[in-house]
Amino acid sequence: MAAVSTRTPSAPIPLIVDLTGRRCLVVGGGPVATRRAEALLAAGATVRIVAPALTPALREAASSGRVEWRDRPHVDDDAVGCTLVVAATDDLEVNRAVAADAARHGALCNRADRAEEGDVVVPAAIHREQLTVAVSTAGASPGLAAIVRDEIEDRFGPEWGHLATLLGELQGPERPRRETVEGMIGAGVLEAFREGDTARAGAIARSVAGSVAP
Repeated sequence: MAAVSTRTPSAPIPLIVDLTGRRCLVVGGGPVATRRAEALLAAGATVRIVAPALTPALREAASSGRVEWRDRPHVDDDAVGCTLVVAATDDLEVNRAVAADAARHGALCNRADRAEEGDVVVPAAIHREQLTVAVSTAGASPGLAAIVRDEIEDRFGPEWGHLATLLGELQGPERPRRETVEGMIGAGVLEAFREGDTARAGAIARSVAGSVAP
């Protein structure tokens, strides 16, 4: 039996990055490239696709102008002006060249084939309005990350996203402190959201926020 390593790996820093209006490059036109491009579009990024062939979904996005499509293989300097580059082809050497191009031009790179050789790992994530929960194994096992994500998804339903959005609306000069949020939860704000009674949820939140001394 192979020995289990006891070395503590370096811990990547999890970040939530605002890509609104930033140019991102996706090299590849298959299913993985499609998922990455759709996620980037949802994040508000300006997306450029470089690939000689596209999935129907990407072709439609290109036809509608949602993405810019360069109908050719990757070439050096495609990463110029990009914040993030995704290497999502089915060719190992091409993906390495894409990552090297990104590094030369100061762009972060996500390697869809070998996450450990890139700068950015795309986590398994759930999105509940203003609440985002991401799970990553730093590329060691996307399958495990997905399993943990599903466990979290079952635990935190849509009501948690409603609460996050409400807290954003309530915040003044300072964001509500942990004890304030705990007070709202204890007073039944999540139950109110689950029942679809947003007015009662708002009343509970405002009452608790008003009763907590600054």
